[in-house]
Amino acid sequence: MNEEKNRYDLTSADTKIIGFDFQYFYFINELLKLDAGQSIGFEAKDDVHIELPSNRKVIIQLVQLKHTVQKNAKKVPNNLTDKDDDLWKSLSNWCKVICDKTEARKTNKAQLAYLENTEFILATNKNISKNKFIFIIKEFVNRKLNFAEVTDYLSDLEKDTKDENVKSHIQDILDMNSNVLKSFIKKLNFIDTGDEIIASIKLNIQRKMIANDRVNDVFNELFSELKQDFFKNVKAGKHQIITFDEWMKKYTCIFEKNRNTTLPVRSFKPVFPDDLFKQPFIKELIEIGEIGADDLSQVAEFSEFMLNVQMNLNQWYIDGEITNSDLEKFHKAAASIWKNLHKKSHRSTKTNLAINNINALNCLDDIRAKELKMLTTDLGVDLSNGEFYYLSNESQIGWKIEWEAKY
Repeated sequence: MNEEKNRYDLTSADTKIIGFDFQYFYFINELLKLDAGQSIGFEAKDDVHIELPSNRKVIIQLVQLKHTVQKNAKKVPNNLTDKDDDLWKSLSNWCKVICDKTEARKTNKAQLAYLENTEFILATNKNISKNKFIFIIKEFVNRKLNFAEVTDYLSDLEKDTKDENVKSHIQDILDMNSNVLKSFIKKLNFIDTGDEIIASIKLNIQRKMIANDRVNDVFNELFSELKQDFFKNVKAGKHQIITFDEWMKKYTCIFEKNRNTTLPVRSFKPVFPDDLFKQPFIKELIEIGEIGADDLSQVAEFSEFMLNVQMNLNQWYIDGEITNSDLEKFHKAAASIWKNLHKKSHRSTKTNLAINNINALNCLDDIRAKELKMLTTDLGVDLSNGEFYYLSNESQIGWKIEWEAKY
């Protein structure tokens, strides 16, 4: 049994998944702190990177995230030790970034210029308070140790460790030019994130004037919307990088609607299709006898209702006042209302097809009496009718009992 459990632990992917989620939660937490002129990226220049404008230049913070599920006897995450591969692998990766020839950083001069505008952050839920290397770095930055003492420590550590990966990573650091290494060390920062990153996100959400009972709603929708955008970006071969302006425009709606705000309902003058009578929803309305085959004014009115609701929904989405999730829920709710009324209207049709059109008209009349909402905003009769016409035009609902087979 123990062998089976150990083998399962070795092959299980759950710790890798939680590590990736930890990175994304950190990204969201930092996104909530974003200020004017700043931007943040996920899996672009590093696990996370933040661009900060400063004195006519941009400081780039490269963040490496390291997570552990292993805990000590006190039920807190293990320490980040001096010989932890996570630590040295991160530093080694950064050394390679600094000296990247493909980015025209072959010379020491170019490497030093890069370091002037770059900071390096290792963020981990591991306890860093007892890490000797981090202590030595702080002592060096505070001028309590000289550079030779730092390199001597690194050399001794490289000789002392038996882990070949750690040896190789430390050697990557020692191989750097001394002036470059000195500058690199001064740009290193270490953050203990603690083990409650989700609680930290929720606290930052609450700080944006969100009532406690709505924090989870904001958290869940923000996470979902960001992950959907991440998926779309990856599919399109792009990185997920969000500027402050994009953050304010696209995601503010998630916070605003949880403050019970209403949406601006606008009256548009839509451009009609060339042949209004060829629209599927118009064809069915003619078939059941709701409008005449040549009743242009009625056809134009219903078409305007349909186009107006779509233009309002589209504008709200473009303005960042609603999300993809809101749109999906809205269409689904309207379809559910139709489903119940369609079933009610056609109970007698199955035994008497002669009254098919009559019952279809009854269903249509009942539907027209329904007023829909987008979030907390009442859409009124015309836009509500327009939504049902839109669903009919998209062949998602219909009026006759056999509408699905026919349309």
